[in-house]
Amino acid sequence: MKPALRAAAPLMAVVALCACAPSRTIVTGPEADHAERFFSGLPGRVVFPVKASFSGTVVPVAGDAVPFVAGVSAPSPEEETVGLYDPFGRGVAFLENDGRRVAVSRGPAADLAGFRGAAPLDAGPVSLARILSGAPGYAVTAAEAARYDDGAWSLSDGRQSLRSDPGRRFLAGAEYRVPGMRVTVDYPGRASADPPERIVLSVRGAKFTLRRDTE
Repeated sequence: MKPALRAAAPLMAVVALCACAPSRTIVTGPEADHAERFFSGLPGRVVFPVKASFSGTVVPVAGDAVPFVAGVSAPSPEEETVGLYDPFGRGVAFLENDGRRVAVSRGPAADLAGFRGAAPLDAGPVSLARILSGAPGYAVTAAEAARYDDGAWSLSDGRQSLRSDPGRRFLAGAEYRVPGMRVTVDYPGRASADPPERIVLSVRGAKFTLRRDTE
């Protein structure tokens, strides 16, 4: 349990994808405008406050899968807390996002889980709740638009790369670039714009699978 929960801190700090996709074609003109409008409208679908809980497993770089539970409480994108707990519900780590910086603090079970702390992350105006709800973590601005062979759109800028489903109805995955790391997020099996039931994140070689609990 110790190495897995220690690896979980960077994960929650920013918690986007990139499904292994076929080749893509850069698009311009009206199609690029449509793609940009599609992605820029996705964050608005997440209604705050956001509260949700998850159960899941983490597979560290070397080792077996370890269970954990997590929860997000976000009155607004600038006031978010993500908690990471062991299977007994004891707090291991808490991440607080103020819309500029993600600070990490130790929970009462930190020592039991082997979590010794993590440095704050200057992630900029990212929303952890939006990512966990299946929307872009950063505001979408002008960026390079492209189309995959399966019809999905993508949009990439310096902080995030986003990919829609082939039907262009919702976010299928993304990759976030923050200081010192890249975080990829995939929403496998997602079939609607509702919050995804399953989230798979990869951070520094560790793979996290989360299942959203029924509300």
